Amino acid sequence: MKKIFKILTGLFLLTLVSLILLGYSGIGNLTKNNAKNGTFININNEEIRYIQKGEGQDILLIHGTPGCLEDWDLITDYLSKNYRVTAFDRLGNSYTSSNNYNYTLKENAAVVHQLIDTLKLKNIVVIGHSYGGSTTAQLAVEDNPKIDSYILVAPPLYGINPGILYKIASIPVIGKGFAYLMYITKAKGVIRETYKSSMGSKPELLTEEFLNFRTDVLSQPKVLYTTSNERTNYNDGLDKIAPKYSEITKKVSIIVGDSDYQNLMDGCDKFKRVRPQTELLILKNTGHFVQMEKTELLLGFIDSHLKTRNLERNRDAEN
Repeated sequence: MKKIFKILTGLFLLTLVSLILLGYSGIGNLTKNNAKNGTFININNEEIRYIQKGEGQDILLIHGTPGCLEDWDLITDYLSKNYRVTAFDRLGNSYTSSNNYNYTLKENAAVVHQLIDTLKLKNIVVIGHSYGGSTTAQLAVEDNPKIDSYILVAPPLYGINPGILYKIASIPVIGKGFAYLMYITKAKGVIRETYKSSMGSKPELLTEEFLNFRTDVLSQPKVLYTTSNERTNYNDGLDKIAPKYSEITKKVSIIVGDSDYQNLMDGCDKFKRVRPQTELLILKNTGHFVQMEKTELLLGFIDSHLKTRNLERNRDAEN
């Protein structure tokens, strides 16, 4: 019996070590060499993929966790007719690297500041979805003078529950092995089903091309590890900025679906109470992916935000 126990223990440890080594090997991860579109820019030894379209006032788009710049495909062409639109893959997502990433909102904001300077963006409207919306809230608190205003799309603004699997996958050393295990087992199926359940109002978007691309990009071990760490660190980051929401001086608009997560919707309501001048729009029969489910309504919301800001700037100039 003791011999069998020793054998099983040895096999378990061998499997665990093998998974950890595979997790650190980079096998299964996509790099800049796999990208079919976009340009890469090096910031602090990180290769960041981005696209830029159009001319005019700058609009910067920040995706969620997990996510990719393609999450904005349905609005970039429209916006680029009148604005210069920049979208990028955040650290550890899609084709962007994560060599020295600590998975915090503050670090995401720091990357945005550096991206703004490197790409020489100015008078910027930042639009962030989900985790990107939380990053946008971090930016609003920090108040970069080159940013004009903010639009938050389905943003978690107060505490969230990261979930036990995310906590396991964020454990140092072991986490990367667990992320690799998820990559070779359940990740692709879970991602595919998540999109199907979250975008039931727009089944026509869920083509095999759409689902195959998302599952390939979002199921990478590095992305699973990134998502797990970002979710685990989420509450700490939100707790640090939430007390400062009332001090935000620039225009903030929030749009969220009424079928989104309840604590997320409650957080948007709370933000509105703390900062009454915030514009809050709640869309009926809409889930988490507002930019895909209600593209035209989101574009109308963005247009309204931009027109209001132009009127405010003109009024300020006259005074």
